[in-house]
Amino acid sequence: MDLSKKNVDIVTEELQRIIESGLVKPGEKLDTIENMAVRYRVGRSTVREAISHLKARGLIETKQGGGTFVKAQALESIQSRKINDRQELIQLLQVRKIVEVGSIELAAEFRTDKDLEELGAIVRHMEDAIGNEEMSQVYDVNFHLAIARAAQNKMLEGMMESVSDMMFRTMRDTRSLWMFSEQESARRLFQEHQQMFQAIADQNKSDAAKIMKLHLAKAGKEMMSGMKI
Repeated sequence: MDLSKKNVDIVTEELQRIIESGLVKPGEKLDTIENMAVRYRVGRSTVREAISHLKARGLIETKQGGGTFVKAQALESIQSRKINDRQELIQLLQVRKIVEVGSIELAAEFRTDKDLEELGAIVRHMEDAIGNEEMSQVYDVNFHLAIARAAQNKMLEGMMESVSDMMFRTMRDTRSLWMFSEQESARRLFQEHQQMFQAIADQNKSDAAKIMKLHLAKAGKEMMSGMKI
């Protein structure tokens, strides 16, 4: 979650990521404006503006008296970019290991106070979201993207955005969502991210890389074992 962005931009991006991941499927209804305002800790006007942006992008539509729904055609281009077989998932996991371990080592070396503020805020949100599968996933992805930003390498940041986008969408084709919904597993995931944050704050590159490798190994194992395709 980039703290330099306006609240409406943050909410818009996170709602779009939730839609693209399939957590809210075509034809399904989004949560109420009131509930989303509470969840994202923003005003209702901010949520309304975010919804307007998503309408302009052709992702959602409002039905009179019935709420806001995801449009069926919104995911047509997204579907073509999903992982189609186990070999592709293996390759994606390999790329993720290369990119993310390198990212966290650079982040531990070059992070700024602003980066630590952003990472710390996401970690706190992750703890608050334990038990909320939808938001836990969003904060998980945002944390890894924030690490890439903290590496101070625009090319690496762009690579991480592409990798994270595909990983997030692939989650709907696995059983890995149980990691977020089971209380004990969700807390373990939070603790791993907290440890990564601390290693970055301490500028301990070796610990940061070690924790990331273990974290990715666990996540990859679950995605492979739960893949339906």
